[in-house]
Amino acid sequence: MSNNLITIQEAADLTQKSIQTIRRAIKSKKIKFRRDKTPQGFNYLIDKDSVFEFYGMQASATQPQAAAASAPAQAPVTEPVAFQNEDTMNVNTHDFKAFVQTMQTMISQHSEERQSFLRLVNTMQEKIFILENQINLLKAPQVKKWYQLWKSKV
Repeated sequence: MSNNLITIQEAADLTQKSIQTIRRAIKSKKIKFRRDKTPQGFNYLIDKDSVFEFYGMQASATQPQAAAASAPAQAPVTEPVAFQNEDTMNVNTHDFKAFVQTMQTMISQHSEERQSFLRLVNTMQEKIFILENQINLLKAPQVKKWYQLWKSKV
């Protein structure tokens, strides 16, 4: 195994797969890895070449993507975003800021709607409690036992 070891997260970023997918490949021994024991469990270090080989990727094509992903502060004004079907789309900063503002607006609206919903649920619970008490009051009074009839006249 070469000294070219990466973490599970890095392998997932390189292959655009989920962490669980990488873990399943490790478990089925389809990817070469090294397991280091820690007090909390194990850390898995994966051989980068075996990841490229297993997923049929070329090392030269994916290394610039990993470098770009690890250094977002150096992003240009317009950067291409690659999708899985190999189409590209340019996203400029204005579009991104508009998207962020829209998301923040949606989040605040969601928060307000959630609070309104919780108030409604609280009100409904209080009304149910009141109705249960009224039902208990409307229940027929218990029939007095024969010996209690004499006590009430005295």
